[in-house]
Amino acid sequence: MKKSKFLVAAVLFATLFACSGGSEKSENNENSDTTKTEDLVENDGAIDPFKDFPKDKITANAGDYVLTPSVNWQRDATEQGYEKVTFIFYKATLAGVGDEYSKVDFLGEKGVEIPNYMIIPIKAEQTAKEGDIILTWWQSGSGMERAIVTDASDPKAPFVNYIDIDWDNPAKNKEGVGIGQQTEQIEESTFHVISSKWQPGTSVAVKDGKEYKLNTIVKVSGDKVLTIGFAGKMNIYNKDECTPLEVKPNVKAGDEVQAPWSSGKFINTKVIKVDQKFGRVWCEDPYSDDAMVVPFGDITTGLDIK
Repeated sequence: MKKSKFLVAAVLFATLFACSGGSEKSENNENSDTTKTEDLVENDGAIDPFKDFPKDKITANAGDYVLTPSVNWQRDATEQGYEKVTFIFYKATLAGVGDEYSKVDFLGEKGVEIPNYMIIPIKAEQTAKEGDIILTWWQSGSGMERAIVTDASDPKAPFVNYIDIDWDNPAKNKEGVGIGQQTEQIEESTFHVISSKWQPGTSVAVKDGKEYKLNTIVKVSGDKVLTIGFAGKMNIYNKDECTPLEVKPNVKAGDEVQAPWSSGKFINTKVIKVDQKFGRVWCEDPYSDDAMVVPFGDITTGLDIK
């Protein structure tokens, strides 16, 4: 299961949740003005959806781009519990850095204080070379994305392909190229190179009983890892529950590997081919005649899956 499907599922979930909530209110008016206090999370008015996660100071400067969920979702998660909220990370601008909380300028609301763990800074003035994996957002769309640099003629504003958009996504750009296969030039200071495991934006396989599930790292602090996974659900895990995946896998055709399938569940499969330019690995799908096209960073050989 690829991360762009996480995004689609998250949007659908949010829409269905909103619709069902409105229907329930209209059908049960006598309870519409009553708040069940046991369903709310105690808070002092501050945005803090993951109170048990450390609020380490971030390394960034006012004016830098950052990635963070909508402030409304963060408030909802603080008041209702993060389990009830679907998250998507969008671009915003950092207005000021604090020790535990920092100020962020959102699209419709400026200078909002949010906990540092909900902020992924984008390092300014970075350069890239062809083949680098970077963290950015879909600049002709929206939402946090990893991308691979396909042309670094201008290393400060390279051309990229967004590897977190499904390779076979049916939507096309204005040139008629599938959005999963297109390349586009991104602007300066809107990305940084992902150089190693455990960085924000990289993938981990989280142990879930006898299964492993794909999650994206938001923040690591000590032995705790804050992640976002299938359907935009965020959670905190112990570091020893997470297996970090290589940013660029060292695999070739014929190799036995593990890759995420439905709902981000990892399965055993075999590599058919590797496309170094576009950062994808074609793998056998045990449930379909069509191959699975897995982005770099979401494939591994180290999971014990029976």
